[in-house]
Amino acid sequence: MRLLNIPDSRIIKLLGRNKVEPDRVYRLSKYAYCKSFRERHYIKSTMTGGIYELSDEEWAVVDPSADLIIQGSDIEAAGLADLVSGCVLVYSTDDDYSRYRFAVTAIKAMDRSSRGVKTYTILPTTACNARCVYCYEQGMKVSTMSESTADKVIDFILKTKRSEEITLCWFGGEPLVAANIINRICTGLNEKGVSFNSRIITNASLFTPELLDTAVNVWHLKRAQVSVDGSKSDYEARKLFCSPKIHNYEYLLKTIGIMLDAGLEVTLRCNFDQGNIEGMYSFWEDINNLYGDSDKLRVYSSMLFQAQKDPGCIDLQKRYLELCTEAAKKGMKFLRFKGSECKMKTNFCMADSDGKCIVIGPDGNLYNCEHLPGNTSCASIFDEDIKLGSDPRASLEADDKCRECPFLPECTPFCKHGCPDWFEYCREFKCVETDEQIKRLSI
Repeated sequence: MRLLNIPDSRIIKLLGRNKVEPDRVYRLSKYAYCKSFRERHYIKSTMTGGIYELSDEEWAVVDPSADLIIQGSDIEAAGLADLVSGCVLVYSTDDDYSRYRFAVTAIKAMDRSSRGVKTYTILPTTACNARCVYCYEQGMKVSTMSESTADKVIDFILKTKRSEEITLCWFGGEPLVAANIINRICTGLNEKGVSFNSRIITNASLFTPELLDTAVNVWHLKRAQVSVDGSKSDYEARKLFCSPKIHNYEYLLKTIGIMLDAGLEVTLRCNFDQGNIEGMYSFWEDINNLYGDSDKLRVYSSMLFQAQKDPGCIDLQKRYLELCTEAAKKGMKFLRFKGSECKMKTNFCMADSDGKCIVIGPDGNLYNCEHLPGNTSCASIFDEDIKLGSDPRASLEADDKCRECPFLPECTPFCKHGCPDWFEYCREFKCVETDEQIKRLSI
């Protein structure tokens, strides 16, 4: 047996069993994903993140297709004790869902040493200088934060932040449309001696060398995620900037270089669907030719929410991964893939952060998730008594179907209770992604 991905040591301590008991009977955990290809066999524990490669003989002992009850002595004789300590094989009487809930609760409790908000996602405006054809915020009321509200945001942060350094995430709309508001908030926090860093989600079209200097030195900007759409023709057809003669594909490529020169970690998020998937590769080639040697550049792609609603989304994701494989063979290092030691996330959604993350809208309303502004807020920065916590749905029990899904530990437990990111083909989607992860790690 070969270990391809190191399991989460915290889960091992909480749930793993150090010794195989010869007289006990075991079975595969419901949260173990099994796959065979290239004449080899693999098991991933979605509880711990551990990925194991098994021989034919070892696979025969586990045999996922037979729903076996396995004697401890057989596990020991086959040298598969690590599957027991790694939470892949569990007692036949174990309740997998209860063990999962216990692990999540325990890790959250262990992570409560520092009280207060860690990350503030702030929308200085919902206005935007682009008209992306796929924007999920279409129809949202356009609003920009006033200076008085910005001052109140400073007070709110001072009252609710944790004692250590905090992170400000600038979101929109296009947050740079209201760069003056960002500057006001950051200047105020600097004057109060608050230790913070910033990151921004932007289309980057409004960045100039002068503004970047302010962003680095006043906003303490460290990271930028830039939304892109692939090739030149796709980018310009989908972004539909208000000033296309100024803000266009060439300007984007130039601005990426300016951001990298300023020392920012830059992540390019390529939004794709059936219409622009084939143009993705030419964009990667452009980026590789210009900035392929940068260790601060990362590129990843994400399927549009609208495309995920179509049954063809699985084939579309497979096509995307094929393009990634082609790019990796050509040495495009900025396409980075998941591997090495795993840490179980207990809040795949910021709405389940136990008050460590909060979203502030332009009007001062507070939300548990950045995809929710426009709906009912959970509070306001103007409230006298504010109690921050997770979305109430986070305390609900997972849907029955989700409890049986091998990918539950890699998901929000309340995804079918109104999470805007849930989609019908999520399980099939995770299978495709996990197969690709295993393939890359097994090379």
